[in-house]
Amino acid sequence: MVELNQYYTPEFMSSLLASMLNIDKIFSCIELSAGEGSLIEPLKKINSSLQFTTVDLDPDNCQKLTEKYPEDIHICNNALNLNLDIKDDSFDLAVCNPPFASITKTAEHEHILGNEFSSVFVKSKKIRLEILFILRNLNLLKKNASLAIIVPDLIFNSNRLAEFRTLLFKTYSLSKIIECEHKCFNKTEAKTFILFIKKIKPNNNCQNIPYYILKNSELFKSSLNLRNNFNVNKKTNSALFDIFRGATSSKLCRATKESFHHNYSYLEDFSKIKYPITNKKLDKFKYAIEGDILINRIGRNVGRTIFLDSSCVIVSDCIIVVRFYNLELKAKFIQAWMKEKDNWLVSNIKGTCAKNISIGDVNSYIMSLS
Repeated sequence: MVELNQYYTPEFMSSLLASMLNIDKIFSCIELSAGEGSLIEPLKKINSSLQFTTVDLDPDNCQKLTEKYPEDIHICNNALNLNLDIKDDSFDLAVCNPPFASITKTAEHEHILGNEFSSVFVKSKKIRLEILFILRNLNLLKKNASLAIIVPDLIFNSNRLAEFRTLLFKTYSLSKIIECEHKCFNKTEAKTFILFIKKIKPNNNCQNIPYYILKNSELFKSSLNLRNNFNVNKKTNSALFDIFRGATSSKLCRATKESFHHNYSYLEDFSKIKYPITNKKLDKFKYAIEGDILINRIGRNVGRTIFLDSSCVIVSDCIIVVRFYNLELKAKFIQAWMKEKDNWLVSNIKGTCAKNISIGDVNSYIMSLS
């Protein structure tokens, strides 16, 4: 098996994804990074005449797909290879569970990004594979066709990708979203979303879209306001503060044998905390420094806020770190946050099984005070 941070789609999620698509009158479907074809079976049950073209890098997967679905087209290659024998604007549907990873950006990737999206990542040496797969799929679709793609939390909520999301959903229509509870995929604790995107310009009058939450194998329907969630704040925070989240799970943090900050239940809201001095910073981990404000991003105590009163500590991916360079804004934020946080959380918490807040929403709140 070729290892590329690929987490195969569980059967119940494949069935759920298929049930949310209207495929009675479509004829062709592209599946990039097809794996063992778990997304094919439920779609064929709904529409037996649906013709698949699959692409996967793993020869074993391609052999299994060829044996199980001999009537379809199966290509053993890198799905991002532009020399594949598949044409743009030629499929009625795309379904995809891409690898979750970051890779070095190449000229071929720039071509997939195109002029508009390349400008968003012009300073980036690396690019998320999920972004490339979203755009590659959309390029292959006919006008008005749909893409259903599984992505990790950071694609949907990361502040760093806010500009990408804003451009994406100004160019294409996000028709609905499924928020999937944690641990839906084996071998990863990553929270995931299924995005349903149509290859058509969005209707600016339609701001609220269906937002489904998957909890304990049950689906709960809500709605999401696109304008509130995907518009990039025109003000820049770069001179005023930095905001980021930890990069690693508590399990990986614990394995370092170093002190780390996590969403511990015993800490009191707006308290100070000290950690032992860290002599050496480890690669792939993110650190908070003295004076940083640490906010629980997820869990029972979501929003709980702690002030770091020691030199340096690893932060888990359950923590949002706010580092102010403007002390006046910092004081203003602390005063307002202490007074307004609980009400703000009521309006901004997402999820049911694992309640969470996004960096983008916290960033917008701080910018509203500047």
